Amino acid sequence: MLFNSVRPDNCAGGEAQSGLGRCLMLVGALTFSTAATAGWQDPLQTPAMTTSKAHQGLLLDITDAGERLVSVGAHGHIIYSDDQGMNWQQGQVPVTVTLTATDFANDRHGWVVGHDGVILHSGDGAVTWEKQFDGFLANKAMMASAEENLAEAEARAEAVAGSGSDLEIDQAMTALETAQFALQDAEYDLETGSTKPFLDVYFSDENTGMVVGAYGMAFETSDGGRTWKEFSSRLPNPNRLHMNRITRVGESSLAITGEMGLMLRSDDMGKNWVALEAPYEGSLFGLEDMGDYQLLFALRGHLFRSEDDGISWTAIEDVTEQTLLGAASGDRGVMLVGNGGAVVTLDSRFNNPKASIIQGRKGLAAVIRSSGGYYVVAGEAGIQLIGRDGSLADKQISMIAGGE
Repeated sequence: MLFNSVRPDNCAGGEAQSGLGRCLMLVGALTFSTAATAGWQDPLQTPAMTTSKAHQGLLLDITDAGERLVSVGAHGHIIYSDDQGMNWQQGQVPVTVTLTATDFANDRHGWVVGHDGVILHSGDGAVTWEKQFDGFLANKAMMASAEENLAEAEARAEAVAGSGSDLEIDQAMTALETAQFALQDAEYDLETGSTKPFLDVYFSDENTGMVVGAYGMAFETSDGGRTWKEFSSRLPNPNRLHMNRITRVGESSLAITGEMGLMLRSDDMGKNWVALEAPYEGSLFGLEDMGDYQLLFALRGHLFRSEDDGISWTAIEDVTEQTLLGAASGDRGVMLVGNGGAVVTLDSRFNNPKASIIQGRKGLAAVIRSSGGYYVVAGEAGIQLIGRDGSLADKQISMIAGGE
């Protein structure tokens, strides 16, 4: 969810150098495992170190677990706060990979995803974590799925070969070609190792969840993460575009936003998906739902609002040129944050935009509204507190000893 979802050959110009340096971080995530370094330790097998400065390092997402706030980021750091962001404790984490996103089904059960295809689970509100899944398991699952899909495509192509229907034959041959390419990609990934990051995670309850990520990776679980099943073959994403965010929309719909204007929608909570035409061809980083209105935020400050449940969109012009990466909504409206310390606020109908830059201009990755009258943001400078006007709050943030 929290990377510029562009491929290495597109990491050029200002975007590669802006804010959190997400292009460079993603390229590093995809290539690091192939590098041989002296004294290297597998980050999937190395527990995160305890540090009194975890709240000041790179943090990429923040969410709530009941009244508790939880933030995740670099070096396997997971921190949590029980006083709305003033004081933080560090969770016990079995990996040191960069963690990109987190979601809690309730105040106890939560999940975190990150680099190397890692999925972590906590059953005690973020105090301790266990590894459920990683990129090695993901590659094996995708290989098995690719082989199964190819067999089905070959059988379909053979069945329609003599049907006399040019349309059916064309469709079957296209599906066969896609399946063949997918198998080649899966074979390459299996040889390369656990290189691809997950970028977002969503759980509707403590059993049912989905994770999405780079190069079209998508997995789901119905047993709280004890087993994960690949479901990218159900997604209309033949080019395996990066998927940045999965968002609940209304009572029974889900939306996936991603690279090159990718917009997917399911109106049955993920069983079936359709591709929608996006209002912008660049990378989309998220969709904020406020019931009657939806807000889509994208590369280089592009913003769009919808009044029909995300079916059609109207541009909100000339707000900011900074890429917006996270959003939090409430009764008074929505706040968005992004690269270069960008902060944008809009009212509850997503009108009257106001843009500002926080002091220090450090990149901001995610934001959540607190009960203390301010917003808690995670980003390049770690945890910061900002007011509704976009200015830094005059409050001291600190780390305290971990454990409940």
